Amino acid sequence: MPSENPADQRLVFEDSIRSLSRALRGSIVTNLVAATLLVVVMAQHRPWPGLLAWLAGLLLVHTWRLIAGSVRRWRHGAVAAPMDAQRKAFRTLVDATLLAVYWGASSVLFFDPSHVSVLFAWALVLGGTAAGSIGAHAHHPRVSWLFLPLLIGPFALRALWEPVTDVRFLGLGMLLLLAYLLYYGRQHARTLRHLIELRHENSALVQELREQAAALHEANAAKTRFFAAASHDLRQPLQAIGLYLSVIASGKPHPQAVASMGQCLEALDRLLESVMDISRLDAGKITPVPEPVNLAGLLERMVRMYEEAARRKGLRLRLHTTPAWGLGDPVLLERMISNLLSNAIRYTERGGVLLVLRPRGNAWQIAVIDTGVGIPAESWEIIFEEFVQLHNPERDPTLGNGLGLPTVRRIAALLGTPVTLRSRPGHGSVFALQVPRSEPPAAPMVSPAPLTGTELRGRVLVVEDNAAVRDALVQLLGNWGLSVQATTSAAPALEWLRRDPFDAVLCDWRLPGEPDGVEVLRQARALQPALKLAVLITGEDEQRVQMAREEFLVMRKPVRPLRLRALLSAHLVGASGLAPGTGS
Repeated sequence: MPSENPADQRLVFEDSIRSLSRALRGSIVTNLVAATLLVVVMAQHRPWPGLLAWLAGLLLVHTWRLIAGSVRRWRHGAVAAPMDAQRKAFRTLVDATLLAVYWGASSVLFFDPSHVSVLFAWALVLGGTAAGSIGAHAHHPRVSWLFLPLLIGPFALRALWEPVTDVRFLGLGMLLLLAYLLYYGRQHARTLRHLIELRHENSALVQELREQAAALHEANAAKTRFFAAASHDLRQPLQAIGLYLSVIASGKPHPQAVASMGQCLEALDRLLESVMDISRLDAGKITPVPEPVNLAGLLERMVRMYEEAARRKGLRLRLHTTPAWGLGDPVLLERMISNLLSNAIRYTERGGVLLVLRPRGNAWQIAVIDTGVGIPAESWEIIFEEFVQLHNPERDPTLGNGLGLPTVRRIAALLGTPVTLRSRPGHGSVFALQVPRSEPPAAPMVSPAPLTGTELRGRVLVVEDNAAVRDALVQLLGNWGLSVQATTSAAPALEWLRRDPFDAVLCDWRLPGEPDGVEVLRQARALQPALKLAVLITGEDEQRVQMAREEFLVMRKPVRPLRLRALLSAHLVGASGLAPGTGS
């Protein structure tokens, strides 16, 4: 089936015209040899000077373009510019028409019914020339439709005009030959075009395979770099934690060691969260939820978050904004701007960082401008690769982990909001993104009233099959003043729910046997309609987990204590009159 792609059709046409030009070069010699033999046959009945003049005219028809080009180069010393396929096809059509007209007119001019043998010689030469042209003209069928009738038609019609029966039969035979050659030429042209299309399709497939092989090679190399950097960055805090544990195990009080272990755990948590963000974005498991966003309010909040970090480095963090509403996912937008601000502050030693919101056509542009180290133009692409840090060859964890910009690019692709970069080494960088304009929502967004109390009270059921995680959760929740019952699987958890009231259920997704955590939470709500909080805890992004988000709150492992406490505070402050304690 012919390709519907205009670009493919153009390539096939250009290839056909190139092949046509090559094929026609060889036909000149054949044509002149046949004409010479015809002159020899006619010389018995015609004077030589007229025949030689006719042969010279045929040679001129074949070579006049070459002669004209040589004269032009001799006079002007200029080489003709290469022609495109369309122009070359038109010139070929003109040249073929001139040649066919010359042959057709000559066959009528030299037509002599009194010498049938000469007429048969003419018929033989014309038929041979016509048949020989099929292979070349099949590359451009329009040439055949002009060349063949103009070549054979005049001789055939002239023969049919004669009253001599043999001559008429010769004319009829030439018309039948013309019809056959036109049909055969059309079929041959179709076959040839199909072969050329197949060749281009095969070439495209080979090129695609080469590109895929190159992409696979690059992906493997990137994966190797990714795991090498990730293993290094993961090993550092783990090694430090092991050393601090040895210090604590000595029996002497070391409060600084405990604090340092906490910092190492926070660094490890941030790195794991960044790696999981990259993984979820690559797997397409994050779906943006566009809504009207108060961009000015968002940027003001971001500046408040980072002004202390800038102040500690002696930098000025400024904001130039205007009232504006944009259409986007507020969580993902905040993540992008947060990563860009964090990078700007991290790699700026003098001057400051400017966060700008300004109109750009039908969109709002958000730009992060810094006076930092800058980025060479040849590195503008690679800085968006995982774990690439131009100014941190020692992999100093205080300078980040090299996952901020890769996350920004992936979120930008997900939102359809490309990130642009302008930078000069030693002068700073400008990262900018655009957000489509939006009208403010009809009703103002009302923030929930702040919680007035901080004491946690209530009874919590923990369903977790990992002993270490389960015991840590029990101790942590108990220290917060909650009564905790813990179990390892679904069956005992459901028994507890049938027997005793609970205020909250924290359940792992993957549990031994059946059912899984999603089903446990569904039955928990069915068994206890007054349940205030049902949380699914998992580190995965399977489809079932994505669907569960519509029913339950989902917390990703590793669970951060501050987030967990904030979630419990929102639901369990003063939840019940049960005495605080821990369950077995």
